[in-house]
Amino acid sequence: MVEQRWPGQPEGMDTSTRTRTDTPNIPTIRFFRSRRLLGAIGALALVGLGAAHTVTNAGGFAADPDASWPLFLIFGVGVSLVLWVIAVVAWRYSRRGIGRVTRVIIAVVGVLLCLMAVNVLRVHPEIILSPAGPGLWSLIGGPALLAAALLPVRVK
Repeated sequence: MVEQRWPGQPEGMDTSTRTRTDTPNIPTIRFFRSRRLLGAIGALALVGLGAAHTVTNAGGFAADPDASWPLFLIFGVGVSLVLWVIAVVAWRYSRRGIGRVTRVIIAVVGVLLCLMAVNVLRVHPEIILSPAGPGLWSLIGGPALLAAALLPVRVK
């Protein structure tokens, strides 16, 4: 068996009991748990918003005899797919914290969701807690995504 040593290790030292504090030359990177949690909450809120959007538009499409398939596919399903893609991006960003452009996208989506929540409170305050509407998902997801984008990625 070949003995592995790190720089500065005395010869003959037992390496089987080596811990993280024994290796001062190996940098450790710690991530903010709150950023990870807020990013996950924001991503789940985007998934919920996309599902509510699809279900609501599918019900409206089925009830309207003059509804067109292209409009439903673009504005019903297409918007939901965009929301789900952004949810995946937010989830991955909250886990890995890579990319300045990704961080800006998450911040912009967070601001848009906050504005949507304010608009729902202003126009239809009675549906703010309805899971079938945009209010609840925007009220939860907007601040969560905005905070996840603004928190630092790593603890120094």
